[in-house]
Amino acid sequence: MHELSIAKTLLKEIEKIIDGKKPEKILIKVGAASGISIDFLRHSFVEHIFPEKNWQNVNLILESEEPSLYCPNCKKEIKDLNTLSCPFCQSDDMIILSGDKVYIKKIQTAEDIA
Repeated sequence: MHELSIAKTLLKEIEKIIDGKKPEKILIKVGAASGISIDFLRHSFVEHIFPEKNWQNVNLILESEEPSLYCPNCKKEIKDLNTLSCPFCQSDDMIILSGDKVYIKKIQTAEDIA
């Protein structure tokens, strides 16, 4: 379960952002092509990270981000990651634009809400 190590890495980032404040809401985007299980990542936060930090009441939102590819040959964006080549021009020079990473989208603290 490498999701726990991902959660610990995200925790370090979260702690830098909130600078000692307590988070109320954390929104994390999980790329559908990242290989990370949203359920296991949620479990890592809720069962391991949050109790350690006394953050049991934090509203954790994990959203899937669909993959998006770009073909520099024909300049088209493709939403189908099940293809290794461009469905329009058959080029293999595809660039992944999104959907392959896990990142913090937004954090709210009590001070932000007040």
